[in-house]
Amino acid sequence: MKRLAFTVMLLSAVAFSSTAPAKAQQTATSATSSKVESSLFTVKVISPEIREITYANGPFNFIEPDTLVQLNDIVQRLAQESDVKVVVFDSGTAGFFYNHFDMGQFPAFVGQVGKSNKPLWVELISNVERAPFITIASIRGRTQGGGDELTLALDLRYASREKAIFNQPEVGIGLFPGGGGPDHLAKLTGRDRAIEAFLSADDYDAATAERYGWVTRAVPDAELDSVVMKMATRLATFDKQALIATKQHINSTTLPTESERLVSYNNFVQSLSWSGLQQRMGVFGKLMQDVGVEKVETQMGHYVGVGNENLQKSKK
Repeated sequence: MKRLAFTVMLLSAVAFSSTAPAKAQQTATSATSSKVESSLFTVKVISPEIREITYANGPFNFIEPDTLVQLNDIVQRLAQESDVKVVVFDSGTAGFFYNHFDMGQFPAFVGQVGKSNKPLWVELISNVERAPFITIASIRGRTQGGGDELTLALDLRYASREKAIFNQPEVGIGLFPGGGGPDHLAKLTGRDRAIEAFLSADDYDAATAERYGWVTRAVPDAELDSVVMKMATRLATFDKQALIATKQHINSTTLPTESERLVSYNNFVQSLSWSGLQQRMGVFGKLMQDVGVEKVETQMGHYVGVGNENLQKSKK
């Protein structure tokens, strides 16, 4: 327990999000508006059957504790709207889709609990997967760590061929990737490719992600919006009962169970006490100070390698 507490404090001290601005308090809008806004999300009414959820947490679109609270609330609220059949997830931050968790706010994240007394992250992923609508990711930019694990829980993932990059850096910094990513990706890509993706902690472009089965389809960036909206509009004309019953059946045969994801999450919490993580936190903190957060975030795979090389050199 002492080692875990020390690691959490160390994580808080590392400047993973030193340039991220403070966010405004959640605001409400009129029920007749075509948009509903919170401090991190905008929900746009595209049609009676289609909603678009835009995440904007610039400059890097980190996931923070409020992200989980607000998105979980939005998903549950939309689940109560009987007309909604399709929900599109996109980003309002250039260069990033959903990024990894803001390590500077890590203690608050670890302490978050949902209504079911399970970790809020586990509850959110369950609510996304079980939602009575079809979820579509429009990925233009980087999706890394927990952001990618959230993206893997969506039903369909369309990626910009030129701009989408995928990375799971956890193993490279000495952590267990416990947000459900290994559970999902192994079922999508097969054992060996999931092992490669998670153990390499490297960047994967959209074309490779498509070939692996990581995403539904990679499309030219200029066509991404139209491809996503064409699919959303088509599905919105179909019978909702048929859509959701078929989704639920496919989910029951292909997705990891909540119990399996809970085991992964607990493994992640335990990994906070691993000595390898403690050794790397100082190394990566210095690396970010030396080259800047933006460089690391936009070249994650490269700098995970550099950080580990620096650690090896320091031991000689």
